[in-house]
Amino acid sequence: MNPLEAHIARGLLESEGIPATLGSEHHVWASWHFAQALGGVRLQVPTEFAHRARDVLGRQRRGEFQAALEQDQEVEEARCGLCGSTDLRFTRSPWSILLLILTLGVSGLIFPPRINGVKCNACHATRALL
Repeated sequence: MNPLEAHIARGLLESEGIPATLGSEHHVWASWHFAQALGGVRLQVPTEFAHRARDVLGRQRRGEFQAALEQDQEVEEARCGLCGSTDLRFTRSPWSILLLILTLGVSGLIFPPRINGVKCNACHATRALL
């Protein structure tokens, strides 16, 4: 559904030697609130590469590439400063959510809510993003 994720997937496939293109990308960019109805962004590969493409994307979903990157670059997973949990989620500004609701049906402009912090799902501590 997300054009940015589709570009990442296309780039991953191309880095593995699999030719890939995106379909309906511009429709989703222009009307992202209709992405589901449009069928999202279509990641397309030639038939002879379909099996390899599914394998590579499956490895991505299982986190194999992320784990290799973290191991190579020694990146540590984000943790809660209070309890040390890695079960975190982004929080959004109530004002930006209100702006989204107010503009949803009024104009052609839609403002996605801005992420303003992180909340721990384990201890419910919050932290603002800089």
